[in-house]
Amino acid sequence: MKRLIGYTAALCLLALTVGCGGVTSTGTLAYISNSTGTGFTVFKVNTDGTLTKSSISPQNTPASPKVLQFAANGKWAYFLDEGGTGVFGYKRSGSGELNTPVDLNLPYPLSGRGSALVISPSSNFVYVALQDTKRLVTYSIDAATGQLSAVGSPALINYSITQLVMAPGGAVLYGLAPDQQAVLSFTLNSSSGIATLASTLPVGTNPSYIVLSANGSYLYVLDHTATGTNNNIGVDIASPSIFGYNTSGSGVLQQMAGSPFNENPAHTSDDPTGAKIYTAPSNPVSGATSTDTRYLFVANQASHNISSFKINSTTGELSEVTGTEQDVKGVITSTGSPFDCGTGCSTPSFLTVSSANNALYLLDTSANKVFQFKIDQGTGRVRALNPASVSAEGNPTWVTMR
Repeated sequence: MKRLIGYTAALCLLALTVGCGGVTSTGTLAYISNSTGTGFTVFKVNTDGTLTKSSISPQNTPASPKVLQFAANGKWAYFLDEGGTGVFGYKRSGSGELNTPVDLNLPYPLSGRGSALVISPSSNFVYVALQDTKRLVTYSIDAATGQLSAVGSPALINYSITQLVMAPGGAVLYGLAPDQQAVLSFTLNSSSGIATLASTLPVGTNPSYIVLSANGSYLYVLDHTATGTNNNIGVDIASPSIFGYNTSGSGVLQQMAGSPFNENPAHTSDDPTGAKIYTAPSNPVSGATSTDTRYLFVANQASHNISSFKINSTTGELSEVTGTEQDVKGVITSTGSPFDCGTGCSTPSFLTVSSANNALYLLDTSANKVFQFKIDQGTGRVRALNPASVSAEGNPTWVTMR
């Protein structure tokens, strides 16, 4: 018996677990950027998709952080402060801690309100958008220390970019300029890091967020206010528009067939005659694709729900996930999209998907919570995990997995 107990204990030490016999961890950490408060709340990502507070949480920072990004080599982390006045860089330890600055002179000051930050997959360059001065800053990363050095002067691009995303290969950079209703694309020199404007594409009415598919083949633009007629249910409903584009190595975007796509409304009640009453999703603010590019998920802030779409593997076209409906004592539930974000979910603001594609995480800024959902990988449907949410601190705004 003692021998068996010792063997079991050894297995427990070898496994990454939340207590022996508990839910095993994937080894991935979820860093929640808090716009006020401690800095980062850090969770372990369990194999069933649930989040468990990590022993290294919280990670305190000298400023409220946003848009945390990790270098692909796993050595360094960079982020902007909430006011966009500087770039912070930290070494990432084996435990995931961000305690050692890459430079004692941090932060690297910015002039023009830094709004977005991305790192090249080669771990050689950092790009920062300056929203107020309409410029793009390029930094080179010292391969030994992680310190940043500006590559020339900030490039004037004449667009107020609020979000940056980079193609998986690192050859193209995309930027969203909501005020000018445009998506920009830049080609990147792999040696110098210099960004060259490749195209400027007018899009939508009030574009709020761009989602680059995990494979880099498709770009989707969510529009906060633009709507179109959705008659998938046989009833004409004005519903949010999602603009879809096919990407290219040259940075030029081509609008895909069927775009813009419109979100399905939800059947919310019946009128006295028994006619169905539908409510359209509203104010899409964030989205993500699964890492296998099979599904697109969209967070709708004002309607407090999540829309789920299947992605055509050849064309990138979207078709919303359908399901069956049930009326239980006047409460209508559906296994089709859109999916309610749950009790207590009031201001969903950011959405991401686990690397295993089995879970979706939705930040609620006002509730200071992360709502967690299981993804049915066969259908794209989502349902609440147990527990349905975990607490964050200080108005969570961003999730980064590493």
